[in-house]
Amino acid sequence: MEKLKQCYKILPMLVFLVFLGVMAVLLFALPDKDYSPNEKRYLASAPEVTVEGILSGKTQEDLEKYTADQIPGRDFYVGVNAYWNLATGRNAAQDIYYCDGGYLINAPKAMNETVFTNNLTKFDQFAAQLGVPADLIMVPSTGYLMEEVLPTFHGAYDDDQLYDLASQQLQTVRLIDVREDLKEGKENGQICYRTDHHLTSYGNYLLYRSYQIAQGAPYLSRDAYEVASYDGFYGTTWSGSGYWGVAPDRLEVWDSGIQPTVTLIDGGMEPQVSDSLFFPSHLEEMDKYPVFLDGNHSLVTIHNPAAAGSGSVLVIRDSYAHCFSTFLAANYENVYLVDLRYYRQSLSQFVAEHPVDKVLYLYGVDNLVSDTNSAWLQ
Repeated sequence: MEKLKQCYKILPMLVFLVFLGVMAVLLFALPDKDYSPNEKRYLASAPEVTVEGILSGKTQEDLEKYTADQIPGRDFYVGVNAYWNLATGRNAAQDIYYCDGGYLINAPKAMNETVFTNNLTKFDQFAAQLGVPADLIMVPSTGYLMEEVLPTFHGAYDDDQLYDLASQQLQTVRLIDVREDLKEGKENGQICYRTDHHLTSYGNYLLYRSYQIAQGAPYLSRDAYEVASYDGFYGTTWSGSGYWGVAPDRLEVWDSGIQPTVTLIDGGMEPQVSDSLFFPSHLEEMDKYPVFLDGNHSLVTIHNPAAAGSGSVLVIRDSYAHCFSTFLAANYENVYLVDLRYYRQSLSQFVAEHPVDKVLYLYGVDNLVSDTNSAWLQ
């Protein structure tokens, strides 16, 4: 009997050791994965082992990342960890909140006032240099717009404070306040995705309408679009959360029927030319958001011959402008989209060669407190 008790005591340890052994064998026997479609990121590859790396600790650090990324069943363990934290009351301590209605919402970013004010200063200076009217649209965070679905205990979103700072600091650039337009718009449709940090197509229509009203210019009515819906959209917040059981979003494509020439330009690569604002191949993917203008590119030009004589607008932006610009293109002969995360040419020279009538800075609030690429505005 005593021996049987001893066996029961060591059995869990033996099972654990066998488990570790099996996992170790599988780790080195199975081929490495380059990319995680769930997490939308490239995974660490096997590190190069060198004496210098071992002495500096880099090899050990790289090996730890490699093991964590390549462990068999990684998606399962990431999901178990996320739901365990949720079940044990640690939802509000995570980077992504699990919210009512199946919303996955990024926790608020710490406000870096220095970065934020530096960005606004750069915007002002470049607008003054160009000498054309300039506006700023700051897209509020999902947590700010959808406060009613947040967990009881959550961090404070600084959107209102940032709007106040911007309105006090900006001298040349006009701030277009879209907060109330978006909040009021919730009565007539879904403005934020549940699994992604961007606004929905309807939310972007509201942005477009607000911008055109601020210009004193006409805008297309909601019924002017042919709308197609696509199920199965899993966005960036879903990818970073581990909550794999959340239902997917539905993505809508609002087509005004224009026939533009769209040119995608990236440094050192041949330009890609399309006759559509939409790239349907991305609708086959889990993250369907790149259907709008094919996702991230350093420079995108949109020429709409049907709007000849209506002027040109330069949009300096982050990814929040992808969908928005598919609406804007109906009202301008030329829309030039520049993403300073990737664009490394002289923007002043570009404008000298492609004159514009106005400038729009369009950024998510979260990016304006962390992105330092406005330093490339010159």
